[in-house]
Amino acid sequence: MTLFKTKLLLILLVGMQCTGYAQSENNKGDSAIIIPLKIGKNPSTPFNNIIIEPVNLYIQSKPINNNSPQIQLELNVVENNSKYTTFLWCYKASNNSEKANYPKAYKNYSFDLKINKEDVALVVKKLDFKKPMFINLGQIAIIGTLKILFLECIGEWSEDIKGNHTDAFNTYNIALSEEEEHKTVSFTPLNTTVEKELTIQWKNYKILILEASDKTVKLMVFKNDS
Repeated sequence: MTLFKTKLLLILLVGMQCTGYAQSENNKGDSAIIIPLKIGKNPSTPFNNIIIEPVNLYIQSKPINNNSPQIQLELNVVENNSKYTTFLWCYKASNNSEKANYPKAYKNYSFDLKINKEDVALVVKKLDFKKPMFINLGQIAIIGTLKILFLECIGEWSEDIKGNHTDAFNTYNIALSEEEEHKTVSFTPLNTTVEKELTIQWKNYKILILEASDKTVKLMVFKNDS
């Protein structure tokens, strides 16, 4: 009887460890942390020099329209006396593909959502090369010694010979810096339907512009020796 109870206890313990994000505690290391989330407000979590505040997790099983997010997390990142607020969301597009605005970059960190059926977790880790990231307008991403600042998005248009507006487009300005060297780069993705990414070369870095909107730029950084 004692042996049977012992085996049963072991089975229960293994079963508890194999459940989803909601059953596990924070998985924390020096360079990454996984925070299980529940619907609504979640507790703050300190990580290195920042405090992560998952303010509100919203899950909508039946979106009201095609552009309404199925999952949305309001997130605060507190560092010293400053606070950065952003939203991570995803939804199913009309062609059944998934649209998301994460991993979101903020200084040295990326903020990502991992979804396993009904379980949602926030994954925070150090930014790295060869990984896509979204940078919000006015925010900076730091990868190694490279700093990328999304400076501004300027709406413009072209005119025909009669002065009529023809095509509307955006011009983006991004500031790059490493130690004492600085450069501001401008680019204009005139045709966003073209599947060829826009490439920026600076020093020994190559930056691929994957997507661009008036508030967010999605990019990926490569280093020649990486």
